[in-house]
Amino acid sequence: MSNGRKPTGLLRIVILLVGIHSLMLGIAMLVSPRGFSWFVGFPASDTIFFPSQAGAFLIALGICYLLALRDRALVWTILVSKSVAVVFLFAHYLFFDAPPSVLAAGIGDLVMLVATLGAMSLERQAPA
Repeated sequence: MSNGRKPTGLLRIVILLVGIHSLMLGIAMLVSPRGFSWFVGFPASDTIFFPSQAGAFLIALGICYLLALRDRALVWTILVSKSVAVVFLFAHYLFFDAPPSVLAAGIGDLVMLVATLGAMSLERQAPA
């Protein structure tokens, strides 16, 4: 399934930035789940399980994203997860009681998705 080819140029930079972004968010959510939730506009909660779980999930995604630095075939993890995230975040902002930070996160994920697709396209067009 994998061709073992490493990404180059802009695609490598985009993968690195997307991976670091997810790792940093995940760490912030694990280190301070209540503080992070408050910072992004959610009301205080007695439980920290779900923000902590989301933090662990983001760390796992960040690691998967960074693995794409070694094998271009793994870039699909970014494309799938960012596509799902964009739909999820926009739907929650539009149809449920979500703070504006959810819209900002959706826009951010959309930018990362488009940047990844654009960098992949440019890499395909580059002479070998």
